[in-house]
Amino acid sequence: MSFSFIKFSLFFSWTFLTVSSVFAAGSGAYRLEVPDAAAVGKGSAFAGEANNPSSVYYNPAGMTQLGGSSMSLGLSLIQPKGSYESNEGDIKTKMQRDTHMIPHGYFVTDLGTEKFAFGLGVTSSWGLVTDWSQESFAKYSTTRAEVSNKDYMFTVAYEVNDHWSLAAGVDVDDSLVNKQKKLNLGLGGPDANFKLKGDDVSAGFRVAGLYKLNDRHQFGLMYRSPIEHKYKGKVYIDEGVAAGLGAAFNIPDSYQTDVISKSTLPDSIVLGYSYKPDSKWTFNLDIEWMNWSLVNKEELAYPTETDLSRLALLNTGNPVSRDWISVFSGAFGVQYSVSERFRVRGGYYHHQSPVPNDTWEPNLPDAVSHGLTTGFGYDLSKSLTLDLAWSGIYYMPRDIDNSVNNGDNNGTYKQWTNLMYMTMTYKF
Repeated sequence: MSFSFIKFSLFFSWTFLTVSSVFAAGSGAYRLEVPDAAAVGKGSAFAGEANNPSSVYYNPAGMTQLGGSSMSLGLSLIQPKGSYESNEGDIKTKMQRDTHMIPHGYFVTDLGTEKFAFGLGVTSSWGLVTDWSQESFAKYSTTRAEVSNKDYMFTVAYEVNDHWSLAAGVDVDDSLVNKQKKLNLGLGGPDANFKLKGDDVSAGFRVAGLYKLNDRHQFGLMYRSPIEHKYKGKVYIDEGVAAGLGAAFNIPDSYQTDVISKSTLPDSIVLGYSYKPDSKWTFNLDIEWMNWSLVNKEELAYPTETDLSRLALLNTGNPVSRDWISVFSGAFGVQYSVSERFRVRGGYYHHQSPVPNDTWEPNLPDAVSHGLTTGFGYDLSKSLTLDLAWSGIYYMPRDIDNSVNNGDNNGTYKQWTNLMYMTMTYKF
């Protein structure tokens, strides 16, 4: 084992120990697209090509193309921006701005076999952060919402023949949720702070195939199963309790109790096509269906609370209707090899929004979005490659007029997200 590989592995481990706890920011509901700089540079249309270690994520059947062993490590920076304006134009505010760092890493090896390939991956495929002021228009719906996920992928692929490869894998999703808002006591006293924190680890699976018609045309297909989460944690209520909730809760200053909340990450199907007319050009196209209709409601349960007056207060507005819909997304990407060592890329992707107007809330200000990407790859040596990419996501302005939270959230929402990616790939 070379000294360069040892240094690369140590850097890989150090990065995940120091960065992986940083929470994620969402795009397209709370789905994330931050798996690899080379793929993102091509609009994240990669299921049909899948010819680098990030195939563990995009289409593990592509791992059989790599040969030997390879590892990639990268980091993505996400900078979301959002604003709100009331229908009357008298209230204008912006979401708090943050920069979020999301790491990704993959390892693929054939273990010296001719037909098999094995892959490991770590990234964050799901995530969300919305942060509104403690005194904003949205305070009784949300002041801060975080969903932070770490995804671990274990995959195996088999090359059936020169045309077909098949793969299967297990996805383990380690998820944390943190939601905060204000409670309006309606008694002339100060608002109370409501906080919910929970976590869960659950698993799903994926199956995939890659069909190589010839040297020019290649197709990929992958199915990801749903993942059922059962979050267990605590609800905390403080500040203002004594002034308004003391009689109901029988406590002087604060309150906490156990909480359980169920959530589903949707299943999906992605079809990819890759066309290489010559040694210089590559064109990729992906179409994906995501079954967000599995998200019907958000319901909280309080298994250790027995006091009826407390339960009546806790269950006010519980459950919350969601009624999301299944959606399609599309992506297109192109790569041009300027030289043997240098490649330039560009792409576009489009996401529909699964969140209907009737149940839309500012804790997930989603909308139909359009994304542009660009990037390049450069071979630093025969073994080491650097890939850089940029993506900008523009969300169509969304006009909301519903009765959620007595219509206090009605108005126009605008968003823009800036993303930057870096991936290093080492072959040995």
